Amino acid sequence: MDKKSKTLIKIYIYILFFLLSFLQADIGHNNVVYEGKAGEIPIRVFVKLPGVVPGLADVSIKIFTDNIQKVTIQPNKKDKEGESKSPPPDIANPVKGENNLFSAQLWLMDYGSYSLDIRLFQDQKVHRASIPVTSMSSRVLEMSQATTVLLSALLLLLFFGAINIIRIAYKDSTQHPGDQPDQKRIIKSYIISVLSIIIFSAIIFGGKQWWDNIDTAYQNNIFQGLENKIEILDNGKEKFMSIEIVDELWKQNRMSDIIPDHGKIMHIYLISDDYESIAHLHPSRTENNDIFIVKMPPVNFGRYYLFMDVTHETGFSHTMTNKIIYNGENVVFRNSIENIERDIDDSWILNSNENRITWKDKKYSYKSGDNIDLEFQVMKDGRPTVLEPYISMGGHAALLKKDQTVFVHIHPIGTISMASQEMFQENYIQSIVDQEDICFFGFINDSTDNYFNDTSPNGKVSFPAINLENAGEYGLWVQVKSAGEVITQKFDFEITL
Repeated sequence: MDKKSKTLIKIYIYILFFLLSFLQADIGHNNVVYEGKAGEIPIRVFVKLPGVVPGLADVSIKIFTDNIQKVTIQPNKKDKEGESKSPPPDIANPVKGENNLFSAQLWLMDYGSYSLDIRLFQDQKVHRASIPVTSMSSRVLEMSQATTVLLSALLLLLFFGAINIIRIAYKDSTQHPGDQPDQKRIIKSYIISVLSIIIFSAIIFGGKQWWDNIDTAYQNNIFQGLENKIEILDNGKEKFMSIEIVDELWKQNRMSDIIPDHGKIMHIYLISDDYESIAHLHPSRTENNDIFIVKMPPVNFGRYYLFMDVTHETGFSHTMTNKIIYNGENVVFRNSIENIERDIDDSWILNSNENRITWKDKKYSYKSGDNIDLEFQVMKDGRPTVLEPYISMGGHAALLKKDQTVFVHIHPIGTISMASQEMFQENYIQSIVDQEDICFFGFINDSTDNYFNDTSPNGKVSFPAINLENAGEYGLWVQVKSAGEVITQKFDFEITL
């Protein structure tokens, strides 16, 4: 096979790969978990996002009651003018062999923040919940070697088969049965074959140009956290950390502003590279809207990873990342920095030797894709301690894979942004209980009294079960609050294939 033929085969494979990517796209690992209520009914929702756009999201809904006649789910998205772009609701079908478990697949056709409007129909009542999810491209699909070989064979068959059909059709289609074409017609048939090759090659070349444009647009839409710059500042009295968003999209006002989540404009996890020290910080915004500043916690010098959660006015939430080397040489003296009060909810630990929180039924090793239950018991002097809200929630947890490729900020109601949920809930027809007045400790059987008294008297807190597909070592930090003290404890485990 000559070089030109090989090039044509590759071009054709690219085009077929693009088409197949929409038909057989693998599901990504961007999972959203929500545990709360639809109206008065406790539910647990798991959304497996595709990681490509457009793509199919798998949604499963566990309902903790009986007599639900129908479950529907509808993805809602607003355009720049505030107009709703919503397809008709899809019906979530019962999962065979499971009790009160429903599932559906939804097409997410655009980039940005969606609200999944879930409705439970029970007798004459309709119970609703809003689950915010973020639709974004996070990966590029790869074609297997077997698929490459198969498509190469199909390309050879289709390309040269089509040329041969055209040549034979020209040579023999007007001949009477039994007649043989003369030499002149045979020569013309080969000329027609050459012209067909040129035309087909031009079509494929045009397709390649079209594919390159599509691929460039897709690559440009693969989400990356906003570019940011971190500085450690010293005003002669105390040290501070400055976070400046320097991303071009942000600087050009092509992204919506940031809004508070749990009353904080930004949530930062500062984790040491030995995974022993962690700080949970909440910076404040300066007069320059691009810069956020927070008082440094009393951590030791060393290398640190930063994970910064933010939510935009559109409901789009994401995590910015960075890393710093904290030492005397990297501290910038700036006496213009005014003293800033530390946020009341800032917390940190300098080692992982505490042993006040027990992870119930913990294993050191889990299989990839296993459901990992996250139920915890907090004790003091051998007795369960009374828990109170920490940043409007019964607890917080941060999960980090030790190669920094996976980071998850988890609440007892799941991994969603509360700010996103509250923004979408404003559009509800029925009244919604103000979520800021409720402390979620993560148990379906929590009483209304516990919710509104903001306590968990039995010392228990639960997070929705998670499953992790990427093998490796993980660290999980759990934070709760009792008697005004934030208790933080680290747990190690691994995921195996």
